[in-house]
Amino acid sequence: MLQTLEREPQDDLSNQIYDNSPAPGKTPFENGERTNKRDNPHKYLLYKPTYGQLNTFLASAFKELPPNGAMLLYISADGCLGNQKHTDDAAYDLGGVITNSRREGEEPSKAKKTELYKEIHCLHPGDLYPYTRKPLFLIIDSSNSSAFQLLTCLATVVCLLSPEQIPATVDQQLKGNLFTLFLHCPLMAMCCVCNIADVPITLWDKCQTQMDKFVADASKLFSRARKLDHAYVQFLGDDFLRLLLLRFVFCYIVLILHKGFKGPSYYPASHPALPTDEILEHPALYKLVLDLATSLEVRSLFAEPGDVDISA
Repeated sequence: MLQTLEREPQDDLSNQIYDNSPAPGKTPFENGERTNKRDNPHKYLLYKPTYGQLNTFLASAFKELPPNGAMLLYISADGCLGNQKHTDDAAYDLGGVITNSRREGEEPSKAKKTELYKEIHCLHPGDLYPYTRKPLFLIIDSSNSSAFQLLTCLATVVCLLSPEQIPATVDQQLKGNLFTLFLHCPLMAMCCVCNIADVPITLWDKCQTQMDKFVADASKLFSRARKLDHAYVQFLGDDFLRLLLLRFVFCYIVLILHKGFKGPSYYPASHPALPTDEILEHPALYKLVLDLATSLEVRSLFAEPGDVDISA
C-alpha cells in the first residue's frame, strides 16, 4: 500500500494530467502541457487501530486537506458482517470491516452475545459520512467490501471494492491480499493468479511493455467515455489516483476472463459504477489482456470475451 503511493510519477503518465481546459483540438489526456508536478502525498499508516484511533486520524487528515485536496482512505481488513435481514439503515446494518479485534470492558454472556454484542471496532460505511463533505477516494480490500457499495455522500466519493472471495488455489499462494497486489504491481498479480512463479527478465520486460500499453489505452478510454460518472473526473487529474483506477480496470478484466474466478463475489466492484461498454468491457482492453496471457503462455486459463458470464 505504501509503496504504491511512494512511487515517482512516470514520464509517460505525467503528461496526461486531466485538465478541464485542454489545448484546442485535443482531449484532456492528450494535452501535453503539465502545469504542476505533484509530490508524494502526505500519509498516515495505522496498524490495527481502534475505532477511536482511526476516527482521530481521519479527523486530523480531513482538517489538513487543502481547499482543492482529496482524502484517500485505503483499508485492508477482515470483514464484519451485519444483520442483513434487517436493512432499515444499510450504512450500518450490512456491517463493515474490523479494524481491531481488541475487546473493551466485559463481554456479554454467551447466551446473549449473539443478540447484543457488536464489534465495537467495526468501521461501518455510515461512520464515514462526516468525511464525505470533501472529496473522498475509498479503497476497501476486505471480505465484506460490498457493504461500502451503497455509501452515500455529500461531496465527491469514489469507492474501489475488492472481490469478496478468492479461489482456494490462488489464496494458498498469496502473501497478502490479491486486490492490493493488483493495485501495486498488476503484472505480478496476474502471474500470481496464473500460478507463474518465475519469469525470465526479458519476458518480464516484454510483458511490462504490454502492461504500459494497457494503461495508456485505458487512460484514453477514460478521457473519451461519455457515460463516466462526474465523480471520477474529479480524481483523474491526480497521478496516483488515476493509476489506481487504471490498475483497477486491469484487475477487473483479468478476473472476469480468468476461468478460475466465477461469479460476482470473485470480481472487484466500483461505486459509482464504471461504464462497462466504454471501459470495463471494451474489446481493445480485452485483447491486450489476452495478448499478455499469450506472452506468459497461460492463454488456456482465460475464456474468450464472448463466453464471459458476469452474472454467473
